[in-house]
Amino acid sequence: MPHLNDIHHRRVLDAGGDAIGRLRNVAVIPDEQIPVVRWAILGTRDGERVVRWADLAIEPAHLRLRRRLESIPPETLPSAALRLGRDLLDQDVGAGRVTDLRLEETGGQLRLLGADVGWAGLLRRIGIERPVAALARLAGRPLPRRIVAWSEVRGAS
Repeated sequence: MPHLNDIHHRRVLDAGGDAIGRLRNVAVIPDEQIPVVRWAILGTRDGERVVRWADLAIEPAHLRLRRRLESIPPETLPSAALRLGRDLLDQDVGAGRVTDLRLEETGGQLRLLGADVGWAGLLRRIGIERPVAALARLAGRPLPRRIVAWSEVRGAS
């Protein structure tokens, strides 16, 4: 199951394999019960560019546009859109500070399930979750997971 920190700041390639920038953020409409990631905000040489999330594919080391950037019409985020990285990471949601966001790919959509408020999310963000989790397991103390469901996050905001 992906987390925002797994895809945040990844390189983005176009359909031909040319690097066009990095994923800066993703956006949802927060009022949905389980919000669908609808937009990707890309950082390109020409500045910020918003595209539909459906125009991207998650690959092991990067994200890839399904077609050339020039052929994708630019999107505009509605005022109700929530940029997950900017608007939720590091925010206090009552149960703790959001260190990552739990996402799930289902039915061809990426959905926001909840907020990680534990150490694992912070370690994932700085890129050392796996080695620390392996050491913790060796020590007989697995890394605790603390996920707050989106319904509870939404209620806290």
